[in-house]
Amino acid sequence: MSFSFDSFYEANRRILIWLILIGILWLLQDFFGLIFITFVLTFIATPLVHIGRNKLKLPHRASLVLVYIFFLAVLGGFFRYVTPSVIGEANRFINNFSEVQLKLIEMKRDIIGNYPGIERPLHGYARSILDEDSLRIIDSKLNRFRQKIHFSDIEHLDDVSDSEITEDTYEKLRKYYDREAELLVDVLMTKQISKVREELPKLINYLYQAIGTMSLALLFSFLILFDNVRLSGLMKSLHESRLKDFYQETAQPVIRFAYVVGRAIQAQAMIACVNTFLTMIGLIMLGIPSVALLSLIVFVCSFIPVLGVFISTTPMVLVALNTGGLTLALGIVGMITIIHIIEAYGLNPLIYGKHLKLNPVLVLIILLIAYHSFGLWGMILGVPVAYYFIHDVFGVPLWDRHRLEPSITD
Repeated sequence: MSFSFDSFYEANRRILIWLILIGILWLLQDFFGLIFITFVLTFIATPLVHIGRNKLKLPHRASLVLVYIFFLAVLGGFFRYVTPSVIGEANRFINNFSEVQLKLIEMKRDIIGNYPGIERPLHGYARSILDEDSLRIIDSKLNRFRQKIHFSDIEHLDDVSDSEITEDTYEKLRKYYDREAELLVDVLMTKQISKVREELPKLINYLYQAIGTMSLALLFSFLILFDNVRLSGLMKSLHESRLKDFYQETAQPVIRFAYVVGRAIQAQAMIACVNTFLTMIGLIMLGIPSVALLSLIVFVCSFIPVLGVFISTTPMVLVALNTGGLTLALGIVGMITIIHIIEAYGLNPLIYGKHLKLNPVLVLIILLIAYHSFGLWGMILGVPVAYYFIHDVFGVPLWDRHRLEPSITD
């Protein structure tokens, strides 16, 4: 029996079409960022354009232009005011490097004064994260310092009880530990600053790439909405072309998946608003300046899973270090930690569950698995992809399907 391609295609049409679609997506993986941001901007701009048409009685294209002028103003304002502020705080931090070191030493003394038993473990931990060359340099300087203060019997102090240590020996021991702390802090801080300076060119390069990607996404989304009627007609014309099988098989699932992703974006926007509000309250309570600017950074970065936490925390920590020292900076870190615990284990499951009709516990499990399996893209698309497969592919009923269906047809 001879092989017939037509018979093979008819028997395996659905599998072949979806394999081709997956292959196309795989080839376009380097453009996922641009495609995703274009989709997000289109999804956000569409209801705003409708508001301009229905409430302000503007023509479609006039309303569209007004919306994108607003987008450009927001993007330009972010890079005009936020970026220089972060760079300025970083420069102030580097210029005040010696003051930061002194504040660290003072804080260490205060802690050791209250909890003397943690001094040696703290120094031991600091030594454990340094390389051998740095430790040799520190030990060499400590040996010279011991000779300078005539303190040569430190190795034998472990065999001596506290009652047998003289006041003079205790004073020398205190000076020795203070000097060791100064050297450890100096080396650790210097290494961190060196890493920042090494990574700064990469960060600037990523920033320029982000600006380029965002600009292209704005242009593409604007063109899509500007000529959406003709583009819709062009897509529908595929129904009568040689690609009709591909169109009939993939059009509705792709549209449905796009809707699910859009609902996820709405959920993330609500999370960003709550996250920003909590952060603003925390900044006010801690007495941090530039509350409005820092809150804006938090809101924008809340749409960037995982990495956004570090991006938004950096300027707040820098402002705190330059304003109130290390204690205030640690307060900021503690506040951000609490807020993001609330976000990760409270807001994400609750709000995602409400918008996508998924159990909050299931949402939390999906987020954890998606992040560990696929990283950033897993955090962004994990929940909508899981939702799509659970309810649209496997046919598991929604909690409350009738509340979702009318909004799909709008």
